[in-house]
Amino acid sequence: MATCKHIENQSSKLTAEIPLNTKVYKDDCMYCFDTPENNTSGLDICLHCFQSFSRGKINHTQKHYNDTNHSYYLNIVKVLKSDFDRNQLPKNEEGERHQKIAKLEIKDTKEEDVYDITKSIYCLDCNQNFSIEKSPENIQRLIENVLKSNSSVRDDEIKAWEQEVFPCEHSVDIQQFPNESVDLSVCAQCELKENLWICLHCGIIGCGRQQFGSALQGNSHALKHYELSGHPVAIKLGSLSADDVNNCDCYCYQCQDEVKVNDLNEKLLKYGIDLAKSVKTEKNLIELNLDQNLNWEFKLDGANGEKLEPVFGKDLTGFQNLGNSCYLNSVLQALFSLPSYQEYFAVKEFPSYKEIQDPSKDLLSQLIKVHDGLLSGRYSKPNSIKGDDYQLGIKPSTFKSLIGENHPEFKTQKQQDAFEFLLYLLDKIDNEFGLNLNKPMKFLMGSKVVCSKCLHGNVSHELIDNVSVPIDDEIESVDAETGKKTYKETNIADSFKNYCAEEVVEGFKCDSCNSPTSTAIKSTGFKTFPDVLVVNARRIKLENWVPVKVDVPISIPGSIDLSLFKAPQAASGETITSKDENESNSKEFVPNEESLSMLLSMGFPEVRCIKGLYNTGNNNAEDAMNWILAHMDDIDIDEPFTPTDSNTSSTEPSQDSIDNLVSMGFSNQLSKKALILNKNDINAAVEWLFSNPDDDGVIEDSKPIVNVAQECREITQDLLENPPTNNGKYDVKAVICHKGSSPHTGHYVVYIKKFINNETKWVLFNDEKVVVCDDASISDIKENGYIYVFEKK
Repeated sequence: MATCKHIENQSSKLTAEIPLNTKVYKDDCMYCFDTPENNTSGLDICLHCFQSFSRGKINHTQKHYNDTNHSYYLNIVKVLKSDFDRNQLPKNEEGERHQKIAKLEIKDTKEEDVYDITKSIYCLDCNQNFSIEKSPENIQRLIENVLKSNSSVRDDEIKAWEQEVFPCEHSVDIQQFPNESVDLSVCAQCELKENLWICLHCGIIGCGRQQFGSALQGNSHALKHYELSGHPVAIKLGSLSADDVNNCDCYCYQCQDEVKVNDLNEKLLKYGIDLAKSVKTEKNLIELNLDQNLNWEFKLDGANGEKLEPVFGKDLTGFQNLGNSCYLNSVLQALFSLPSYQEYFAVKEFPSYKEIQDPSKDLLSQLIKVHDGLLSGRYSKPNSIKGDDYQLGIKPSTFKSLIGENHPEFKTQKQQDAFEFLLYLLDKIDNEFGLNLNKPMKFLMGSKVVCSKCLHGNVSHELIDNVSVPIDDEIESVDAETGKKTYKETNIADSFKNYCAEEVVEGFKCDSCNSPTSTAIKSTGFKTFPDVLVVNARRIKLENWVPVKVDVPISIPGSIDLSLFKAPQAASGETITSKDENESNSKEFVPNEESLSMLLSMGFPEVRCIKGLYNTGNNNAEDAMNWILAHMDDIDIDEPFTPTDSNTSSTEPSQDSIDNLVSMGFSNQLSKKALILNKNDINAAVEWLFSNPDDDGVIEDSKPIVNVAQECREITQDLLENPPTNNGKYDVKAVICHKGSSPHTGHYVVYIKKFINNETKWVLFNDEKVVVCDDASISDIKENGYIYVFEKK
């Protein structure tokens, strides 16, 4: 390769060192999922700002140059070796080849053994590649530093895995009882000799729980010991290691979480165990959960045992599993199967560089990228390394890092509840883009409360975007040996019937008869029916105060009619007033009664409670409490409450809040911007200010601030005045399924109806495995359905 005259002349403008705290993006393109491996031109890493771009179907490198005038890039191309033998890759317990994950990674196979890797300098002014070795010395050092540095994704993975475990109240003060007859080799209640846990209170040895998706056995005798004795803290014997004393599995059954035990060696010596001489013999909890996600197979055989057919093409792209990201993968697949999501992002363009300098920190950019990755079909190809059953797929690392960065659970690499994540994501999208994108899911749920003594009551409605329905969990039989329960089959229609059934409200205070001991009858139903209905089956129950998942078979017909479950109206003899009409016709703000009562019970003055509810949308006590705590020092916090005019934007920060930040040394303009960007959350604003010390404080007019509360009022009013067709008939579109004993463990997949070969078929998205199913091979939907997405007929 020749030398580049532009680099020779301009090299002095590039530093040999990467500035401190600068992220290096070298995994995939900032605007698409092109990587050094999956396109012929490879990946271009900008030597000016260290972001990465590709020259694939769309030339994003050129776009970046047009935005920034950055000309010089490190180009990396990885081509699979022609003589590569995939059989050399490590295999899991089922004999399948897989790649190791993040913190647990062991480099069994070097990248150079798999790929022919070419590195060069790409000059956009010349539109040519040049030799690194012939470039100026400072450029060579800079490239060496780029190659040695952790990628942004790797940094995020390390941060996510390094989650600190804290002591709980039960592990801090452990009262130990002597036990001279401890047998560390076997469970005290059965013959299992692995997956053993020792009670730190009395030294009893019990086996752990059966690990779903793993060959590791367990009869839950350690859990049963806790239930009988009340001793909550136990240690997994096989996880004890003198080389890694901080990563032994310590678990509190009462807190249902991993905990830290101080002076662990001293406590173990009580029962004859010397931690300094211990050697790890079994996988710890994180490793087992990762195994479940990587190896666990939902049904991949047809009704007659034949292998289900992998499918490829547009709208059939899988996600790679990042270790514990199946919950996120399944939710995104379900959302982007909806026409509303496909159409919304199809016409969206990436924000200009003037607006967004770092696309990895912008939700719109990431969702456009996901839309292109899932629907374009460019990445829906057989995986040359793992085999034809797997797709090349896309890796949602940057999206996961962004969406979870301010959430204590979703920012970790732990398994999460898919339904909790769905609600969190919908809320983030509403706050970022307004309610238009999720409007097809919004509907009014009506309720009626009637005093059983005087038959006076009221009707009201609430704008929501999902329904969580109960399920009947009638036990048919219990296995005598394992204790496994078999439940009677139910159906989704019965769940809606139970959800809308009348319930008795005790201790009801009637404004009409003023009876102090009255009861009321409450009933619920659909006031309007959404175009897209999201339903969660409440599979989580409390057994002995421990949350467990019940595997009740739920039959889902292809179509369902919810017209029978309309909002209740006044019955004969009842005197009903519309609570909603009274409130809308009054200028007086009426706080949520339940939330207000909860806040008052916490000891907050009533005026503060009302202000907190008013400024957080009158939705729940938690948001209001956070607002109160953030405004405790406001001068006017205890002054009488006067609601602002409904046309006034509640997003405008108060001068008191601005002054609080100014007193910390920030400018008035920058303080105002921080409060606006963080929805007037003063704590979040302070964090933002310290993270953006060089920001100029200018707010771009092109990105209007979203007033969610106002939009909710507008949609509610529109639904009341122009109700959609009152049709409650739906077809099932997608079902997110879960296998495991808890939504925070196990594995998630999603079944979605797709139009393939001129007919509608079920397609299973199991991370980067995408297969077409026949009707006889979708029994997992009945056994493991957790979140259902219905489309109106």
